[in-house]
Formats: sequence, structure tokens, C-alpha cells
Amino acid sequence: MMNSTPETPDTPVSPPHSNKIFAYFMLFFLVVAFCFGFVLVEPFMHTIILSAVLAMIFSPLNSRLFTRLGERGNLAAGLTSALVVVLILLPAAFMVWGLITEGMHSMLAIRSWADRNDFGELLRSDRLTPVFAWARENLPFVNLDEASIQAKLLTFTQRFTQSILDAGTTLVGNMAKLVLRFFLMIFMIFYFLREGRGIVHKIKYLAPLRTHQEDSIIESLQRVSRAVLLGSLLIAVLQGLVGALGLWIVGIPPLFWGVMMGLAALIPVIGTGLIWVPASAYLYFFGEWHMAMFFLFYNVVIVTNIDTILRPMLMRKAAQVSPFYIFLAILGGIHAFGALGIIYGPLILTFLMVMIKIYSEEYKDVLTSRSAYHEYRNEP
Repeated sequence: MMNSTPETPDTPVSPPHSNKIFAYFMLFFLVVAFCFGFVLVEPFMHTIILSAVLAMIFSPLNSRLFTRLGERGNLAAGLTSALVVVLILLPAAFMVWGLITEGMHSMLAIRSWADRNDFGELLRSDRLTPVFAWARENLPFVNLDEASIQAKLLTFTQRFTQSILDAGTTLVGNMAKLVLRFFLMIFMIFYFLREGRGIVHKIKYLAPLRTHQEDSIIESLQRVSRAVLLGSLLIAVLQGLVGALGLWIVGIPPLFWGVMMGLAALIPVIGTGLIWVPASAYLYFFGEWHMAMFFLFYNVVIVTNIDTILRPMLMRKAAQVSPFYIFLAILGGIHAFGALGIIYGPLILTFLMVMIKIYSEEYKDVLTSRSAYHEYRNEP
């Protein structure tokens, strides 16, 4: 009779510490994979982010088209992408090119005017004499010598002209790269619109957060993206266009200074007044006073009220986002990322605020108990 021996399993039972080693190696290779993946996409990171933001903003329109077109995803995404190109990308490209060319002409015209005119005679004119007399009496620390004013104006125009010339040279030199990224952005917007739901579900599956926390992050980013585009950028564009019409009427180059007025509209309180107040003063002192009065009235009554009337209407769904915080985020974003900071800044700030909110909710019991403990210890 043969002795029966226990069968050994095909796969040996791993000791507990081997599971930790496996987890460490898995984490290490995951980090390495992410690093190599970032190296691949880093040259196109801005394009990817902008495409994702535009797809996020236009996703409701894409969903409506998807339903009305019989759930044909390719057709709906294609029509929405074409609309993004016509409404945003092409106008932005033409605006940047026109801004550079018109800016060059404006700066050269200012420089020619400064070289051609006698500043001493201008500063002694009847309209300017009372202003400079008041400034010399109340602002003694300001140098109002005509030679220094003329020199500073010439220096400013020279530096500004050189910066615009450098920007134009850079754009021309990188034209092939810009065209490539333009078509890449169109393709990526189409892909994000078509596959957006699947991408979001995959991210939510991989993220170690609760479902309502993931939804809170996504909804907040969507809300702020639309608030920045509709509430801030659209109002700035409208004020720039209406302001450019007034500039054209009074004989000031409308394209360059209209774009400057649109950019100034992003600044709270001061806004477009940063452009039309000096322009009105210039028209009064060096032009015709009735044109100055018209331009001043036009901007106070029409241009300024665009922000007053439209902002509450366009930002009512994003009421949780304070315009003051958006302004600070835009300034910080511009400082860190350049012009793209107008979009990046509010998104980063919103993500930070949402994560702080999630942290405070997740560890509410710990934070409450610690607060109660410190209040107890501080009692007399």
C-alpha cells in the first residue's frame, strides 16, 4: 500500500512581503511610463490642454447635435469642430496677425509725430498750460520737462516697435510649426468631442476618489472654462469691437487700439478706461474737442455698459466664481504661462479650491476634533 503524500499547489503561496515588493515595482514602472509619456507629449502640451478646454466648453452643443443627427458621433463632432474653427481659431489667428501689423504702423506713426512736432510749443498751448501748472504745483516729484517727455516717448515707441517686430519675425519663422499645430488642434478637438465620454469614464475609473468628488472636479472645471470664455473673454471681445468702432469714427487706428481695449477689459474696475480715457484726453488737447466729447460719451454710455449688462447674464451659471479671484488667477497665469495664462490661471485656481474642499470634507472629523482639542487647551 503506497503512502499518500499531500499534493503541492502549482503556484506557491507568496509571503506577505513579496506583495509589497510587487506593489513597489508596479509603482516604479508606472512612474517611469508616465515620465516617458510626458516626454512624448510635452512639445504639444499647450495644444492638448487648449483642445481639451475648447472641447469641454462646446461639449453641450456636441451632445445636442449627437442626439438630433441620429447619434452619429463622427458627424456631430465634425460639425462642432468646424464651428470652433470658424468662431474662435480663425478669428484669433487673423486678430494676432492684424495686431502685429497695425501695432507696427501705430508705433511708427507715434514716433513720426513725436519727431515732427515741437514739444515745447505743444506743452505751452492754451489747453495744456493749466494742466501742467496744476501738475507742477501738486506733483513736484514728476519731471514735466518737454525734452524728457519727448525722450521718454521716443524710447517707449522704439522699444515697443522692436518687441512687435520680434514677435512678427518669430511668427513668420515658426509658420510651418504654427500651421501644424493648428491642424493638430482641430484633430484633437474632434477626437475629444467624439471620445470625451469614454475618456472621462476612464479617468474616473483610474482616479482613487469618490464618484461625487470626481464629478465635483469635472463640473467645476467646466463651469470655470465657460465663465472665462463667455463671461470674461466674450465680453472683452465685444467691448473691443464696439470700442474699435468708436476709435474708427474719431480717426484713431481701430484694429490695434481696439485689441488693446479688449485686453484692458479683462482688468476689473479700470477696464477699457485704461485706453479710452487717455485717447479722449489726446483728442481734447491735440485734436477737436467735440470729437473728444463724443468719444468720451460713447465709451461711458455704450462700451462700459456692455460689461454691466452682459456679465451677470453670461456668468449666472458660474456665480460661485468671484470675478476678483478670476482676475488674480489671470494675472498669475499670464506671469507664469504668458498669454495662455488667461485660461490656465482660472483653471488652476479652481482645481486648487476644489481639492481643498474635498480635503476638508474627507478629513472633516479629524479637523473638527483637532479644532475642538485646541479650543479646549486654550480655555483659561
